[in-house]
Amino acid sequence: MTGQIVRMPNIRKVDPVNTRDKLRQELLFAFHIVDMLGHPSGMGSHLTARLPGADTFFFHIHNFGFGEVTPAHIHEADFELNCLSGKGIDINPTLHIHTRIYKARPDVTCILHTHATHVSALSAIGENITVITQGGARLHNECVLFDEDDGVALGKQPGEAMAKALMNKSCMVLKNHGLLTAASTIPAAVILADTMEKEAEMILLARAAGTLSPPSNEGSRRTKSYLFNDKMFGRGWTYLLRQLAMQKPQVMQM
Repeated sequence: MTGQIVRMPNIRKVDPVNTRDKLRQELLFAFHIVDMLGHPSGMGSHLTARLPGADTFFFHIHNFGFGEVTPAHIHEADFELNCLSGKGIDINPTLHIHTRIYKARPDVTCILHTHATHVSALSAIGENITVITQGGARLHNECVLFDEDDGVALGKQPGEAMAKALMNKSCMVLKNHGLLTAASTIPAAVILADTMEKEAEMILLARAAGTLSPPSNEGSRRTKSYLFNDKMFGRGWTYLLRQLAMQKPQVMQM
């Protein structure tokens, strides 16, 4: 059998020069990919993105799950959480977590927070993620454990504390809460969150069977250098787009 191998699914065409439309489309796909990966979203998770260096960001209307998001649910806000693209739009008041990280980290263009099941379970015993697999080596020296207070993160102070704790890293385990990723691209933020959840699951499974035996620091460092780059995030993202196209083809044409 002959024929060209399809690497990218058929998606709605956007003007390649229109960076805002491209970002909105990629963010739409990200919402549905995170939902497809099984991260609970409900009304407590959030995913935002911005153009490089911008002091505004795109978010989805509060109280909608990730799997429900359409282009009409995606709006733009400033760093004071004022919606700039419509009136009466309900914005999640905890998004100052994002504004403070964006303000502190010009390199970050996407932030994702979910209550991923296994990361939440690991966080409930006060533990950070330990790299125990090759795939998890993306997280080598990349995860911070943040012991936040017991309440909802309202106002700017909690976000400022998270930004300070995150420093220049990309991943955070929120104690008794879930995960957060902050990355230079949407694909990186999503894939890092998926890696965190998968590694947390493996940790809990391995610990139930015996004592953890992590790979060497040098081995994890070398594997991370292979996996933690735009080329590999791009490959992983293309795979996830193909999976989304098979499961929810209508999303690709929104």
